Amino acid sequence: MPTDPADLTLFLAQSIVEQPAAVRVSRRGPNVMVKVSPGEEGRLIGRQGRVIQAMRTLVRAVCDPQERLNVDLDAPKKER
Repeated sequence: MPTDPADLTLFLAQSIVEQPAAVRVSRRGPNVMVKVSPGEEGRLIGRQGRVIQAMRTLVRAVCDPQERLNVDLDAPKKER
């Protein structure tokens, strides 16, 4: 039985952040977008991107191998 990538991503993200109720996950084509409360983006990214990369690996491993999925953080762009 295939696992829904959005549900798995939601579970993983809620396990990492301090405010799990604020986590939102949406699917945009092959992209699974994760939105967390402001200030918690760093927790989801991790040191040198290791946490988000591990999430990508898990989601790709348990989902349909024909579907090329990408897990991205849906964060607002910072103005310079």
